Amino acid sequence: MLTYVTRPALRHSMYRIAIIEDVAIESERLKALICESFDAEVLQAFTKAEAEDLLGRETLDLVVMDIELGTGPKNRYAGLGLLSDMRDKPWPTIVVSGMPEGNLRGLALTLHAYEFVAKPVDDQDFVHKVEHALNWDRGDPGKDLFGADGWPKGLQPDADKKNKLLWKGKPVQLTMTELSIIQCLIEQPGTVVGYKRLLPNLSSTANVKALATHVSGARRAFREVDPQFDHIDNEPGKGYVWKIEL
Repeated sequence: MLTYVTRPALRHSMYRIAIIEDVAIESERLKALICESFDAEVLQAFTKAEAEDLLGRETLDLVVMDIELGTGPKNRYAGLGLLSDMRDKPWPTIVVSGMPEGNLRGLALTLHAYEFVAKPVDDQDFVHKVEHALNWDRGDPGKDLFGADGWPKGLQPDADKKNKLLWKGKPVQLTMTELSIIQCLIEQPGTVVGYKRLLPNLSSTANVKALATHVSGARRAFREVDPQFDHIDNEPGKGYVWKIEL
C-alpha cells in the first residue's frame, strides 16, 4: 500500500519526500515530524516492492529509508539494496535504522547515503538533518569540496570518488554534513574555526549542541580507520580546530 499525505502549499512548490519504513507507527511519526516542519508532500512505502515502484516512477527531493523492510532474511538488508540502486538518483537519502550492527553506518555512507540516523530517532536532530538535506544540491559544483591545495598531513581527497576523504590512505565514511564541517576545519589547519562559521553547515536552525553531535560523528569515523586519531579538538566557547603535527 502506498499512502499520500499532502499539506496546503505555502510556497510556490512543495517538497516531495518519500518515507520507506515497514513499521507503520514509525513511518507515521517520521511523516508527522516532516509535515510539522516543512511544506511537503509525503509519499510512503512499507515494503521493498512498494519502494521500488515508488522510486521508479516519482521525482523526489529526499528519501528517508529504513534498512530492514519486513521480516525474514531477504528483507533484513533490503534498504541497502535499494540504496545501491539509487546511487545515480539526483536526490539525497537519509538512512534511519535501529539495527545493532556497528558497520551499517559505514555501509550506508559507502553507498552514498547523505546521512545516517540511529533509532530511537531524536526529533530535533532528525528535522535538522532533513532541512540540511533539502538544501543540498547534488549538482552544485560548489559541493565538490576538494579542489584546494595544502592538505593536512595524512589527509587527502579520494581520487576515485567525488567528495570522499582518505586518512592515511584509507577511506573515511563521513556524512555530507560531517564532510562539510571537516572542509571548514582544514581550510586553516591549526586555527580555531568559530561556531558562526561552522553552524551553517548544519541548517538555519542548528545550534552548538547539534554541531557537537556531528563533530563527534566525524571523530568516530576517523577513529574507525585510525584508533589513535586526535586531530579534531574543541576550543570551549569558541569553536573547533584541526590540530596539526608540530
